[in-house]
Amino acid sequence: MTEQALGTAVSSDASPRLRDASVWRDAAVSAAVGIAATAVSYAAARALGGSVALGGLEAFAVFTSYSCTYLAVRQRRINYVVGMTSTAAYAVLFQRQGLYASMVLNLYLTPALIYGWFRWNRDADTRPVTNLTWRALPIYAAVTGVFYAGAVLVIDSFDGQMARWDAGILIGSMLAQFLLDNKKLENWIVWAVVNVVAIYVYTQAELYLAAAQYVLFLLNTVYGYWCWKRTMR
Repeated sequence: MTEQALGTAVSSDASPRLRDASVWRDAAVSAAVGIAATAVSYAAARALGGSVALGGLEAFAVFTSYSCTYLAVRQRRINYVVGMTSTAAYAVLFQRQGLYASMVLNLYLTPALIYGWFRWNRDADTRPVTNLTWRALPIYAAVTGVFYAGAVLVIDSFDGQMARWDAGILIGSMLAQFLLDNKKLENWIVWAVVNVVAIYVYTQAELYLAAAQYVLFLLNTVYGYWCWKRTMR
């Protein structure tokens, strides 16, 4: 996830040709960011786990999620297309590791991203970034708590690994994604908490590449928050 500080996308009064060129430029940069960040993650994974086999599926999932994240910070709606590809890959990866809540999360996110695609609107007419209202906070907290308790029970019934932590990733990510889809600034705060939990869980599951990825995602939440905050001025 890189520079959104340089712009929220191209302004609505720019010519369509300029907007299209800007979108393609961001897409190309997102691919480069994905490759570079995946390489950094791999190096960090080796430091965490010693000998790390770079599986094709895990590498692809990590690469596409970095690319998607960059595009999200840039407020490019195409991030949802890349995101659906990434979540589908992660769903298969986590199923193989017995992390069923993380698998369900990605199965949920794959079609749920369609909601965000329509919610954001076109890049030239994207939704503005706003804050959560204090009135809404108790509602979000109550609903999140109920879903978390239910998720823990379900994961335990399937003998899933690290049920309480894995459920935290599942429900926290669902909340963060919903806030992101609605352009709420606080989504970055929720993502930061989710990333901390994910680093621990995936390290314990010996998914070192995914764990290293979430270290970079954690750093990015600070940058994403700052970038989106600037667009509110």
